[in-house]
Amino acid sequence: MSSNADHPGPQFQPPATPGDFPSESDNREPSPDAPLDPSSLPRAVKARRSEYTRQRSIRIKVGSWNVAALPGTEQDVGNWFADRKGISEEFSEIRVSDKEPESEGNGDDATDKATSPSETEPNEVGLYALGLQEIVDVSSPAEALRPYVDPAPASKWKAAVQKALPSGYQLVAETQLVGLLLLIYASPSVVDSVSSVSCANVGTGLLGYMGNKGGVAARLLLGETTGLVFVNCHLAAGSDKGSLDRRNWDASQIVGRAKFDAIDSDLTLRDEPTESIGKEDFAFWFGDLNYRLEDIPGDDVRQVLARHAEDENTKEQRSNTSSVDSDDDTDPHSDPASLQTTISSLLPHDQLRLQQAKYKAFHDGWREGDISFLPTYKYDVGSVARFDSSEKQRGPSWCDRILYRSRQDRERYERLVAETADSRKRDDEMKARGLDKAAADDNVLFDYDPDVDGADDAEEYDPTNDQTSDGASFQSQSDSEDPLRLEYYASHQKILSSDHKPLAAGFTLSFESVIPHLKAKVHQEVVRELDRAENESRPGLTVVVDRHGVYASKDDSDGDPNAVNFGDIPFDVPVRRSMTVANTSGVPATFTLEKPEGADGWMVSWLEYQVEMPHRDDSEEGKYVAAAQECVLHPGELANVELTAYVRDIELARALNDGKTQLEEILVLRVVSGRDHFISAYGKWLPTCFGRSLEDLTLMPEAGARTMSPVGISAAERGKQNKDVPLSAPRELFRLTEAISELTERAAAEWSMTRDDSDDDTPPWLREPHGAGWPFAPETWTLKDKDERMPLLASAREALDTSQSFNDLFAPEVSSLHRLEILSETLIVFLGSLQDGIVTASVWQDLDQQILTREKAKASPLTWEESQAWVLESLAYSPAHSVSFTFVTFMLARVANEVAPATSIPSRGSSNKPSEEEAKSNTKASDNTTQPSTPTSPSAGSFISGGSLRRRTRTFTSSSVAEPTINPLALRRQTVETVLSGIFSSLLISSDIPIPTKDKERRALEDRKRSIVEPFLKAMGVDNKGPSGGVP
Repeated sequence: MSSNADHPGPQFQPPATPGDFPSESDNREPSPDAPLDPSSLPRAVKARRSEYTRQRSIRIKVGSWNVAALPGTEQDVGNWFADRKGISEEFSEIRVSDKEPESEGNGDDATDKATSPSETEPNEVGLYALGLQEIVDVSSPAEALRPYVDPAPASKWKAAVQKALPSGYQLVAETQLVGLLLLIYASPSVVDSVSSVSCANVGTGLLGYMGNKGGVAARLLLGETTGLVFVNCHLAAGSDKGSLDRRNWDASQIVGRAKFDAIDSDLTLRDEPTESIGKEDFAFWFGDLNYRLEDIPGDDVRQVLARHAEDENTKEQRSNTSSVDSDDDTDPHSDPASLQTTISSLLPHDQLRLQQAKYKAFHDGWREGDISFLPTYKYDVGSVARFDSSEKQRGPSWCDRILYRSRQDRERYERLVAETADSRKRDDEMKARGLDKAAADDNVLFDYDPDVDGADDAEEYDPTNDQTSDGASFQSQSDSEDPLRLEYYASHQKILSSDHKPLAAGFTLSFESVIPHLKAKVHQEVVRELDRAENESRPGLTVVVDRHGVYASKDDSDGDPNAVNFGDIPFDVPVRRSMTVANTSGVPATFTLEKPEGADGWMVSWLEYQVEMPHRDDSEEGKYVAAAQECVLHPGELANVELTAYVRDIELARALNDGKTQLEEILVLRVVSGRDHFISAYGKWLPTCFGRSLEDLTLMPEAGARTMSPVGISAAERGKQNKDVPLSAPRELFRLTEAISELTERAAAEWSMTRDDSDDDTPPWLREPHGAGWPFAPETWTLKDKDERMPLLASAREALDTSQSFNDLFAPEVSSLHRLEILSETLIVFLGSLQDGIVTASVWQDLDQQILTREKAKASPLTWEESQAWVLESLAYSPAHSVSFTFVTFMLARVANEVAPATSIPSRGSSNKPSEEEAKSNTKASDNTTQPSTPTSPSAGSFISGGSLRRRTRTFTSSSVAEPTINPLALRRQTVETVLSGIFSSLLISSDIPIPTKDKERRALEDRKRSIVEPFLKAMGVDNKGPSGGVP
């Protein structure tokens, strides 16, 4: 008998897949032939669920018992819950048979077993769900208000249940709330299919939240498809109207506040959420619901049940003597003397059914089996069918209940509610139409003709088809179609240890379950299909590193074929390689070439790259694309990537020289929606003299820096360890300054011999406005083609690093002028790369402070000779710095004498007017003569061995001449000295000196720097007329 018999619903069509209960809008699974979504492996596996799911049935046993916190009750759990002992034939419609097969459980008495053919043996039950109430005294404030859960009572019950159940059953869910305990056990054949277990507790007792009343719930997933919810509750007690309302409120609170953990839809076949009660496929609600019999006094109930509650021994004797006549076919429902007739007369007063009929509680699809047993409450402890004989004389009631429902039941109820609302809406609309519609409807009575209307259908009517059962229930589908079938529903009257009788119900549940090995097979097939589909639809690039040329060595053939080996990488010389990127897929490919940031983020990159896109007629592509910019290749197209290894940063060169880093890099070719490529790029660093300190250079091997290997220490430290004797100055600096001095003289001579006197062929040192800085000012260089200069510069640096002679460096067709310009640029780079310069920061700070002090004191300026002595004295602490400074200034003086000869400087006793011969010479700047001046200065090579300099200097003043006429050649000389000293002051003095931000302060600093170099250019008059241009 259904608890919702008064509310029949329309016939519900079962789902196509048994055991699965989707909504009507989602009642079909995806077709296996549908296109697979490569982005979702779980969705693709679910689309083939019919291949690895099978229909399965499982038996579930649900038990409920209020143990009233009485000791020893756990000893009876095996008798009634596991072995079904304690069922009394006299007080239930279930008959006991001796033909039951013996159980494999711990019980050995099969005479108390029910003979229901659907009942399973204990080892055949897939799930046991036991709900207990009052395992502790909930009326005690100490228990109800305890801030923690005492595990001792629950442990005692778990041990008793585990002992009673057959071997192999495992506890899969447990939860406790004060006196409420819910235990769920799974058989060995079912336990592996249980997943996504989550429990929730809801207290509805004191203040609406305490745990002396409320519910505990557990949610689990069966076979990865079917959600089950078990609710064990203890609702408010009492027989008055307020207690009834509170029970309804308690139930609604449990439904609304119970929340479970979310189920991962990727790991199961369940897409719909099951985080609350009502979203599951099957639900079981049991416990002490405390609903009573209303509108009937308790004494009347006792009197009605009195004839069924006679002495147990007398009834058993009567049963034994009349066993022969027990096979009569009398229907207990029609027998006025039967227990079932008595129960049927009391059930209309049951509060639970009345509340369901009024849609106040448990009305949304909940069902209950036919009640064919005595009320479960309240009995004298230790008695059978003896109701409460205490002073309170509580009326018997079916307080303990087991309800259940499926998703179909709930959806049927929801449709019924919607249909009722629609009918009510239509009624309201008809009423709103008014009397004119009603009058029109009345005409139907006068239009009826009994001879015609319905004549064709008279013979088709069959009265047998119009019969409906008076007991039409909410469950309209047959038992064969119902996925949740109730097998039995009984109480155990012979369990005497509590004032409540335990209640049990058996169910058979049909559901769709995943077969693990079939799912694994489908999963593998789907993975292969998705891989194939993804490979066909995703872009794919093939990278080929070009290995032609001399850099392809045996070492490359054994390594990564996609690695880029730059081979030997010298300083400031670009080394280029290339690779080809091809789109070998069937779709356009978008890619970028990136270089991840490494640990040496402070260091500038040595690797540069650019992508040359293929030429397309409909676009301007085909040009080089900047690094990190997206590039698109259509199927079959190629792009060329040019890679350049270029070490020009001096800090990086120093780190490479000292072995602190290596030339290794990883390029990432990122393909949008495709597989990325990681390309290794590396090269071998060639040690160089550039970027080192003067101390390191003075300890450089005679064969050059190239013979050194990076060992993580500086050359100076290595020299100290090897006890090497340092040179007075770097060999490389001496070679450069000597070669520049000689080439300056040679270049000037070649110019005068090979060029005419036309105005269009002015020497570079006379060209305005930068001629005074020749050959060190880039604006004066005549070899401007970068492609021609780069190889020559690289050769010059290579000659320095390998101690190769400059004479063997240049080809014979390279003019002296171009050689001079190449070596001049090399010297500028060399001096700029020196670590801490020739004039260190500390030395300069001391010199600068003395200059500022003299300016503030307004002291008389030093003569050129005094200035030279003062500077050399400041550098005397280190021969390497002093001699190196002398090398450079000595070279500058010789260059100045070539571009602005000191012979033009007038003597103190001479006339201010130059002679006619001198004027002619001045017009040509004395540089176009066929016989250049021959320097008579001592060789600068003596500084390397001796570390000293012998000079004949002269101080020039103009105080003896009153208002002299300005000599153009003297101005020319002064300009050359100023420009050259300005260029080299910034090269000789350490670059660590802070530069002022204001222009005035910056110009003043530049003047002070220039003042320590310029005196050494003033005093060097070394021509055929003697020191200082022959000035006495």
